[in-house]
Amino acid sequence: MGKLDLLDQYLKRRGHSWVYYRRVPTALLALDARAPLIRQALGTRDLAVARRARDLLAAADDELWAALTLNEHVDRSRSRYAAALKRVKAMGFVGYVSAEELGREARWEELSSRFEAILPESTPRAVEQAVLGTIPPPEDRFEDALRIYVEGPGKLALANKSPNQLRIWKNIPKRAIARFVEIVGDKPLAEITRGDAVKFYRYWLNRIMPEDEVAPMHPSSGNREIGELRKLYREYFSFEHNDKERLNPFLALGFPEDGSDPRPPFPIAWLEQKFLTVGPLAGLNAEARAILLAIIETGCRPSEICNLTPSAIILDAEVPHISIRPRRANDRKNSDVKEFGPHEVKSSASVRSIPLVGVALEVFKRFPGGFPRYMDRTGTACQTINSYLDENALLPSQEHTLYGLRHTFEDRMKRADIDYEVRMGLFGHTISRPNYGSGGGLTWQRDLLAGMALKYDPAVV
Repeated sequence: MGKLDLLDQYLKRRGHSWVYYRRVPTALLALDARAPLIRQALGTRDLAVARRARDLLAAADDELWAALTLNEHVDRSRSRYAAALKRVKAMGFVGYVSAEELGREARWEELSSRFEAILPESTPRAVEQAVLGTIPPPEDRFEDALRIYVEGPGKLALANKSPNQLRIWKNIPKRAIARFVEIVGDKPLAEITRGDAVKFYRYWLNRIMPEDEVAPMHPSSGNREIGELRKLYREYFSFEHNDKERLNPFLALGFPEDGSDPRPPFPIAWLEQKFLTVGPLAGLNAEARAILLAIIETGCRPSEICNLTPSAIILDAEVPHISIRPRRANDRKNSDVKEFGPHEVKSSASVRSIPLVGVALEVFKRFPGGFPRYMDRTGTACQTINSYLDENALLPSQEHTLYGLRHTFEDRMKRADIDYEVRMGLFGHTISRPNYGSGGGLTWQRDLLAGMALKYDPAVV
C-alpha cells in the first residue's frame, strides 16, 4: 500500500460524505459485536475533517483490540467513558454531554444533529450511548486524581525526590484538596463547574484581602492551591481519558504578585558581631550551628547544605569545594543513592561546585562527612535555627530568617564587584543565555570569594 493510500486508510465515500470503514481482526471476530466490518458515518464532506475523525476512531479501536487480545481487566466505566469521548469528538461534537444536560440546556439544532448522526441502523450501541449522553461519567474525585498522577504521569518526575521531599510535595495538593472539599464539597471531577472554581477563588480573595482585622495571606498561597487543583484536573482528564481539550474550570484564576521577598538580608556587621564570634551561637547544637555558618560563605540554600554527602565535600583537592548535585534514583552506579537515597535539587542551574573559603572551609574541615542529623530533614534544621535565633534576640527584625543569609551573600558579591554571570552561577540561578565555559574555574572563583570573606573566630565552629 502506497503512502497516499495510507493517508486515507479506513476511509470510504458514501454519496458525498465520508465513512470510517474497517475490518475487525479475524482473531477477534467473536469478541467484537461490530464484526466483521465497522462502518461509521463521519458526517462530513471535508476530507481533512474526516481524516482527523478517522484517527480518533482508529486509535480507540486499536486500544480496544489490544485489551481484548491481552485479556486485560479494565475499569469498565473509565474505558467506556474514554472511548465515548473519542467517538463523540470524532463525530464533530464538542465533547461528552450527559442526557440530563442535553435535556436542560441543548438547543434543537444540537439535539437534531445528534439524532441524525446515529440514525443509521448499523450505528453501534456504544456510539448511540455516547452521543445521547447515557454513559455515566467517572466518579473520581481530586484525591483519586492525585493518586493517579503520582502513579502515572508524575511518576518519573517524582522519582528523584527523597522521602521527605516527596512528603512535602504531596502536602501542597493534599492541603488544596482538603480546602476545596471544605469550601465546595467532595464533588466528582466531572461535575466540578466554573462556579465551583470561582467559589474557591473568592474564598482565597477574602483571605488575601480580608475585610476584618485578620492578617492577610500572601497571594502566592492562593495561587499555589488554585494552581495545584488546575494541574490535577488537567492531568487527570488528559491522562486517564485522553481529553486534552476539556475546558478547565480553574483556568485563568489567580492573583497578581508583586515579586517582593519578605526575607531581608542581614547587615554584615550583624554577622560579624552575632554569628562569627564565640558566644551568641554557643547554645545551638553543633550541626545546626555549622549549617548556619556554612551558608554565610557559600550562599547555599539550607537544603543544599543539609543534604551534602561525604563524597560531595571535597577537601583534598587543589581548591577545596562542595559539589551540589542531584542523586537520581535510576543512577545505580552512584553509591550515594544506595546509602542516602535519591534527592532532587531545585533546578538544573542549581547543579554547581562552590569553593570553600573563610568560616565555610573551617566548618567542613570539622564536618567532612556532612550533617547526618539533618540529612533529608531541612525543615527541622531551619526550624531549629530560626527558633534559636528568635529566642536569643539574634534577628535584626521579625522579618529576618535563616534564608536571609543567602540574600546577604548575594549583596556581598555585588559589593565585591563580582561579575553578574559568576554571581548567578555561584548562587545557583539561571543565566538567560547559553552556558559556555566553566565560569572562570574553581581557582578564580575561590580567589573572588576569598577577597570578600568575613573575619571569624575559628572557635565559633
